[in-house]
Amino acid sequence: MKLRLLRAGPLKNNPVAVAVYGCRSLLRRFIGNPLLYPNPRNWLEASAVFNPSVTVFDGRVVMLYRALSKDIPRSPYESIRISTIFYAESHDGYSFEGRRMLLGPELPWESHSVEDPRITEVNGVYYITYTAVASIPPRPDTVHLALAVTEDFRRVSKVGLICPYNSKAGFVFPRKYDGRYVLALTLNPDLPPSKVVLVYFDKLSDLLDREFWGVALGEARVVLQGTPARPFVEVGTPPLGLDSYWLLFLPDIAYEEGHFREFRATAMLLDKDDPARVVAKSEKPLLSPTLEYELTFSEPLRGVVFPSGVARFGDKVLLYYGAADRYVAVAEVDVESLVRHLLRGGS
Repeated sequence: MKLRLLRAGPLKNNPVAVAVYGCRSLLRRFIGNPLLYPNPRNWLEASAVFNPSVTVFDGRVVMLYRALSKDIPRSPYESIRISTIFYAESHDGYSFEGRRMLLGPELPWESHSVEDPRITEVNGVYYITYTAVASIPPRPDTVHLALAVTEDFRRVSKVGLICPYNSKAGFVFPRKYDGRYVLALTLNPDLPPSKVVLVYFDKLSDLLDREFWGVALGEARVVLQGTPARPFVEVGTPPLGLDSYWLLFLPDIAYEEGHFREFRATAMLLDKDDPARVVAKSEKPLLSPTLEYELTFSEPLRGVVFPSGVARFGDKVLLYYGAADRYVAVAEVDVESLVRHLLRGGS
């Protein structure tokens, strides 16, 4: 089975994807956005669907995304929403069907929610990282990166918490380096300044060993580091392999006066031979929340474009993102144009 996207022409010749309002930005939104809306017929995804990750499996684009349930009364004065991870699939990268829950909060260390999946494939095994939250409200000591694995997206095995410290937003690189796996993850997301690091390991059981982490953090390679002016950095999409680089899209996080104000999309290139080396990074956002479905219409958070999934089809890259913490959307970019832009300084 072949994806129709593989035969699609440039964006301007594609009847289902056009630039927004004649915008000359590198990234061009799909005119049919949002791709996914909350589903009132399923209480588990009735409030929001967002932060998708994608991969190509068995001739289809597989998407995993975060879903929020309808409000559930917790007391006469408070309600909660259950966060789960859902599955959907597509033959063209735009129209998704077959929505179903894949992962739910069933174990003590994820008892409140499972959030924000990322998918990568290594030797036929699909590694699904996600954020596990064990308390309401979340605390730094109850928010950790977790891992599940699958070969077919039907039978999924949860490995467990793969970092004993405050962590989220990570992925396993799609290839090994000197025979070792590489895990990218965000450390201290709730204890800023946060940072994105690379940890090298030999087998999955290493990640479950606290003694391993005592050594691994001392040897971890820092890719991004928060600063007093920009205290929050975070992994966005899993890496997309190019000839000489890994391409990653990242959230550009505006944080002012103790509040998150806006999430935008930016990008960077990592050296494919040494993934801890940043070759280039955009100095300015590539996509900012401006359209209605990207705006929250509330303060202090004004809008969200959170890049979390990426796929390449020919010379085009599709960037999937969470919009306003409520919808799934997608934008398209010419990969060569984007690489040139980043290597020129991304300004």
